[in-house]
Amino acid sequence: MCLKIQKCFGIILLFISSQLIGQNHWVEISNFGSNKGNLKMLSYKPKNAKSQIPLVVALHGCGQTAEEFAIQSGWNTLANSKEFIVIYPEQKVENNMNNCFNWFSQVDFSKNDGESHSIKEMIQYSVNNFDVDTTKIYIVGLSAGGAMANIIMANYPNLINSGAILSGIPFKAANNLQSGFAAMQGNIEKTSETWVSLIKENNPKYKGTYPKIIIFQGKDDPFVNSKNADIIELQWKGIHKLKNDSKVVRKINKNNDITEIIYNQKNNPVIVKYEINNLGHAMAIDPGVEEYQGGSIGKFAVDKNFHSTYWTAKFFELIE
Repeated sequence: MCLKIQKCFGIILLFISSQLIGQNHWVEISNFGSNKGNLKMLSYKPKNAKSQIPLVVALHGCGQTAEEFAIQSGWNTLANSKEFIVIYPEQKVENNMNNCFNWFSQVDFSKNDGESHSIKEMIQYSVNNFDVDTTKIYIVGLSAGGAMANIIMANYPNLINSGAILSGIPFKAANNLQSGFAAMQGNIEKTSETWVSLIKENNPKYKGTYPKIIIFQGKDDPFVNSKNADIIELQWKGIHKLKNDSKVVRKINKNNDITEIIYNQKNNPVIVKYEINNLGHAMAIDPGVEEYQGGSIGKFAVDKNFHSTYWTAKFFELIE
């Protein structure tokens, strides 16, 4: 039985609206490029979308479909109200029996090859066909999708403004399935300099701006050890040359079970990390009807009275 009437109403409303969005606005695009990684591309574009519209690339986790990720995260609902496009790369079972993006495969994490290249092509297709503002391209991913989001930012930093990694894996933490399992458990050891150089040396001649990063990690995740979030923080802190004296740490909710860590540069957040106690391998959501609420409870989405999608969109400046 629901104890909070508003929250229960919000869950029902979001479920109905998500179903309608799924039925009326999902479009599968099959001719987006050479598709070396053999992925599917799905898109959601609001009916009354303006010109020069922002783009969010949303990558599902293992054991999920793109539509399940859209419904549980609430990205389509938010796109409808804030007017931005969402594209959903989707894995195929013939590539990975668990429907995971192959972030641990050298072909798929390599620049201009495999799944990484397919996702780049999806972004380029969107720019060419959807009147996308190229300064407002963002990426978000959960689990294996978070690992792949990290790969896209490291491979093509010129394409991505900001990215969100939920329960993800550091860039080049593994190069095969065996080392992938070790990475997930936090058992890959490298020096701080080596972790940073893995991104830096990936684009040795790149002099442009790197993406800003927001990280979410359940402290009780049994599949992706929270050490991974610490290493992702370390990698991107090194890339952005952030000092520890720019770091701000605070508890942000009434139960004191979410810690927010912010690294500022010229008074602007460049890296934000949320460490969430009593959360396993899932994204934190907050079903309801308020602007800061959203998402739908599911296998990989847990009600923590904290809607990670909303805070990601705020970080991306899709919400004022």
